[in-house]
Amino acid sequence: MRIRNKKLLLFVLAMLAFTLSTNLYAQTITTNNPYFSTNTVETTFISKSDEYIAVPFRDIIEWRYKAVDGELYRRQYNYSKQKWIGEWELC
Repeated sequence: MRIRNKKLLLFVLAMLAFTLSTNLYAQTITTNNPYFSTNTVETTFISKSDEYIAVPFRDIIEWRYKAVDGELYRRQYNYSKQKWIGEWELC
């Protein structure tokens, strides 16, 4: 009896996971004149991956290097805001 309950629970969970991972389709049918058979069907595709948008919470800051007259300088650059941070300093 317990094996049957486990299999039933596994089946329900698998169907739930499959249902939640599928894409949804929405159709809108509009009829301008009910006496003629000219119907317009519009199909809209809604993807599950479009619902979640990654928003960075932290700036991406890295060092940039340059060599002037044989000396190496470095300066931090904010790639998120595309701005320089601080001044050039000798390494």
